[in-house]
Amino acid sequence: MRNPRRKAIIFATLALSGAALLWFGVQRENTAGRDDISDVMSAVGFATLVCSTLYLLLRVLPTALGRARLQAGVGRITQWQVSAADWDKFRALDAERAGTDPMFLANDLWIRRQTPPEGVEITVGKKALIVDGSYHPLRMNGIPELRSIGWLDNAPRPGRPPDCLEFLLAYPAGRYGGVRYTCLRVPVPEAARAQGLSAYRHFAPALEKRRAKGAIALRNPRRTYQITAALFGVGLVAAVAGAVMIAIARSQGEYAGMIAGFLTLGGTFVAIPSALVGGMTFLLRWKEGKESQRRANHRTRK
Repeated sequence: MRNPRRKAIIFATLALSGAALLWFGVQRENTAGRDDISDVMSAVGFATLVCSTLYLLLRVLPTALGRARLQAGVGRITQWQVSAADWDKFRALDAERAGTDPMFLANDLWIRRQTPPEGVEITVGKKALIVDGSYHPLRMNGIPELRSIGWLDNAPRPGRPPDCLEFLLAYPAGRYGGVRYTCLRVPVPEAARAQGLSAYRHFAPALEKRRAKGAIALRNPRRTYQITAALFGVGLVAAVAGAVMIAIARSQGEYAGMIAGFLTLGGTFVAIPSALVGGMTFLLRWKEGKESQRRANHRTRK
């Protein structure tokens, strides 16, 4: 995100405008009675206030604070300067690279058409990066989610464009758990190779470690299925037994007792989460398989 301070001012102004419009709508309703104008003013003011405040608090302010902290040196790992000539080479390379696989290699960075005469500064922090004034969070459990990092060696290319760091980012997309990928690509000139490698070595081990482990339920899916099936069976039997005990007791006009209640509630609490974990494990494995197949088919068509 570029200029988070300006965006913070804009959305704070929108939130205040929404609050003012809501206040005027309520005042009009109190003085002149409820009518269409007061309803519209209140509805528009409330929607503007809520949407602007949420975006301000969840998106703009964290970005502005993170950018300010990184610029102040908090959590900074390394930084380097890219000359105007190298940035021009990078721009041409980036367009070519993104065109080869738009589904995964489109750059998350919006590259300005005009290259600054002084070049571009890149600052890498522990969990974020600033390139040409644009702030990008790099968190393995955030939005976007950092999935992988790569080093693009451009030595064989004509004109010798600078090497690049490539961060694969995943954004949630769609209503049913879809994913949209982008690739945050930043140049690493030959003079800044040591700094670029320092940034790579910071992120790569943690990503490799997470990739090796995977999700807990997916590390051994067969065992996950066995455990969840066993727990589901035990919980289901307990819930059914408790329900039968309660039904028998009620038919005889007696109190079922605490044991029947514990069996029913406890069995339900065990069976439902077990079924959810097993079902989610199956869906995640199916989704990963479909995603891998889609990517393979996309590359085959190319």
